[in-house]
Amino acid sequence: MLPALNEENSIGGVIDDIPFDTLRGRGYDAVAVVIDGNSTDRTLEIARERGARIIVQQGRGKGLGVRQALALCHPDDRDHADIGRSSCEGSTAMRDAKYLIMLDADGTYPPEHIMDIINALEKGADVVMGSRFLGTIVDGAMTGLNRLGNIVLSDAATVLYQHRCTDLCTGMWGFNAKALDVLELDSRHFELEAELFAESAKKGLGIVEVPITYLPRKGETKLVPLKAGFSILDKLLERRFFNAAGDFELKTTKRSEKSPSPTPFQFL
Repeated sequence: MLPALNEENSIGGVIDDIPFDTLRGRGYDAVAVVIDGNSTDRTLEIARERGARIIVQQGRGKGLGVRQALALCHPDDRDHADIGRSSCEGSTAMRDAKYLIMLDADGTYPPEHIMDIINALEKGADVVMGSRFLGTIVDGAMTGLNRLGNIVLSDAATVLYQHRCTDLCTGMWGFNAKALDVLELDSRHFELEAELFAESAKKGLGIVEVPITYLPRKGETKLVPLKAGFSILDKLLERRFFNAAGDFELKTTKRSEKSPSPTPFQFL
């Protein structure tokens, strides 16, 4: 699953580097699904050329788009599981996923590490975090301010949730079906990763970190460090004491059959 917004400079290379042959050799029917945040460049065109399935989110924000996509992973929720099944193979791929690997489409996370995440999931982990601080951060890939902020936020997460975390803001994750079934999220923007960690820890899921490499991004960053940092800390504190509020259209509890079922995404 590749969250993307105006990533025409990188998304083609990211999809090309996904180890599809190796995954298929291990018995997996691997599919790339791009969660597009309403790109205005050639992101979708390039993704289609590479054979990726595409889901265009409604609204803005990485957290919102990922939540809309994850809603498709609940086959027992008739309000969401049936949305677009007849018109989008991407929805089927999400619904039937045994494992879901998420990485940013900006070229900073080498897809070769997908196999490291799969190995950890196969060994029994529920949630796998790709840690840049346990691996290698290439020169120029992360500013000093972002490095410091991530260390501070990771230490705060470790203390608040009593589970070691070395890279709270990583954009590379793996989930098994159990995790996909129980995670409850209400993030809209870059606080998503903090909520993924917090929710996983609160639900008692088995969280494992694996070392990964972090590369300089291709294109302009959408992250505003200080603003994002405060949002992430706020989410850590909020979720320590409160459960996810959730949006009406994204709740994964079944509603009355008389209630209308909104369609929060566009399938292409």
